[in-house]
Amino acid sequence: MIKTILFVCTGNTCRSAMAEGIFKKMLSERKEDNKRFNILSAGISVISGMSPTPEAISVMFEQGIDISQHKALPLQEDLVKKADLILVMSNKHQDYIQIKFPFAQNKVFLIKKYALKSGLKNIQNNIKNYEIVDPIGKPLDFYKTIAEELKENLKKIIDRIIE
Repeated sequence: MIKTILFVCTGNTCRSAMAEGIFKKMLSERKEDNKRFNILSAGISVISGMSPTPEAISVMFEQGIDISQHKALPLQEDLVKKADLILVMSNKHQDYIQIKFPFAQNKVFLIKKYALKSGLKNIQNNIKNYEIVDPIGKPLDFYKTIAEELKENLKKIIDRIIE
């Protein structure tokens, strides 16, 4: 059975596009073939077909990941239904999905919270700390920080997903 994992952010030109690229690379490095997993990304407020930001493309390129052909995809009901797991970047994204698609309640998680459930225990309870900040309009170094944050969280999640 194919497991579909959907990454969601706002515009699908930075965070979710980078998360999709990073996760696909992690799966390929573990010799997981694409027959078992369908990795997608979308946004809740998208101009359909937009390319990733130049900064996102550059940061991913440095990590050997090419997202230059990625096209922004609006989050739609069929995508939400198809997804086995939906990983979002912020509370706003989670709330949006849970309100608009109530049937998805049990499969939508903040990426950082899901990573914590995958092993690491965290004493802090500040909900803001579970969000991955939008780098849009920020300098390249900020994108690098966000990419690293995504990578660290996805490392914690991958074993749980592969099982």
